[in-house]
Amino acid sequence: MLALSVTLVQRQVLSALAATVTSSLRISDFNYGWLSSAFASAYLLGSLPTARLMQRIGPRLGFAATLAVSSAVIGLHALVPGYSVLLGLRAGAGLAVAPSFACATQTVHRVLPFKDRARGIGLLYMGNSLGSAICPPMAVALALAFGWRQTFFWVSVFGLVWVPLWILVAFTGGARSTLDAPAVILPAQRLPSFDAGGRKMNWRRASSSFVQVAKNPGVMRGSLVVASAAPVTAVMLLWGTKYLVRDHGLTQSQTGRYLWLPALLFGAGSLIFGELRSRSARIRSKTRPAYLLMAVAMCMSALMAAVPFAHTPQVCVLIASLAMAGAGGLYTLATNDMLSHAPTGKVAPTSSFTTLTQSLIYIIISPIIGRVVEVFGSYRWVMIAAGLWAIPGCVYWFFQAWSSSRAVPNPAIR
Repeated sequence: MLALSVTLVQRQVLSALAATVTSSLRISDFNYGWLSSAFASAYLLGSLPTARLMQRIGPRLGFAATLAVSSAVIGLHALVPGYSVLLGLRAGAGLAVAPSFACATQTVHRVLPFKDRARGIGLLYMGNSLGSAICPPMAVALALAFGWRQTFFWVSVFGLVWVPLWILVAFTGGARSTLDAPAVILPAQRLPSFDAGGRKMNWRRASSSFVQVAKNPGVMRGSLVVASAAPVTAVMLLWGTKYLVRDHGLTQSQTGRYLWLPALLFGAGSLIFGELRSRSARIRSKTRPAYLLMAVAMCMSALMAAVPFAHTPQVCVLIASLAMAGAGGLYTLATNDMLSHAPTGKVAPTSSFTTLTQSLIYIIISPIIGRVVEVFGSYRWVMIAAGLWAIPGCVYWFFQAWSSSRAVPNPAIR
């Protein structure tokens, strides 16, 4: 959880200082959208390969390496001379942090029993939320004290401090043996193209493995739910600062007072929905799809469409924060649903579909958001579209989950 908090601070510092950085480097809204797309593209391209690597070396070493490399790349942001170099560094940052969520879910899967994993997933998303919540006020305070360039340097130091703490905890005693325990694949969990004997797969077999995971009904419907919630998180996490500056006339220093709340409620929603889901989970074959929880989370996410109809920044941020809580619930429920269908030896690659889907949505919509804002002069239609987008994917989830529940269930796995 703390590792994901650190990576989110590193990822969000540019967004928190977007108004200042884009003004200093003379970057348009449209080009700023491409900065987000560059990060998301690298994150997407790196998710599956690094997930497979993390499955091989384990989260103990993987987390330490990921945080060390990402901190170094973020530190280099302090030296950018212009837009082109910043674009390349954003791609480098996306690639560097790509393994983080796979390491986190792999840790949860190895140390927690099945009935507690939804809680664990909720705690991971709470880590994301804490990082996103503390980043705006922290980044603004550092920028006022040292300037935006040195802010990137101090954020990189913040990441490096975590590495020895992780080594102290994860490299000793029972934690070491648990995190390094080889994955056990039960016969009922094996997908046809997986190499159950542990042999190295060539590219044809690896491709077949990827297709089999992608075609899994739980992965398909979970990915669509993540795709439904991703525009809500993109608007608030990537564009929240610029939205408050453009539509409400706030200064860069004032935005830090507002943007901690949407991020915090995203984590609160993740924890609450994860806890409620875990209360119903005992064994896999007897766990019904979370219809009611999914419906509540969907309706909360759709509240984003109501943000433009409020007039003060306080009310707008409050409504957007409730939508973020719903998005946090959708992320947690979708990820838990995907992992409940994942073979034990394929947890990291399966969990990477969450980040892969989110990255794909971010790649597509970030430049679109920039262009829409330039054309219409506000974020009104962006907010409305993000809220309404939460509905279709969730509706498909209901249909697919109901259809699957009528089929023969998988063997019970405690």
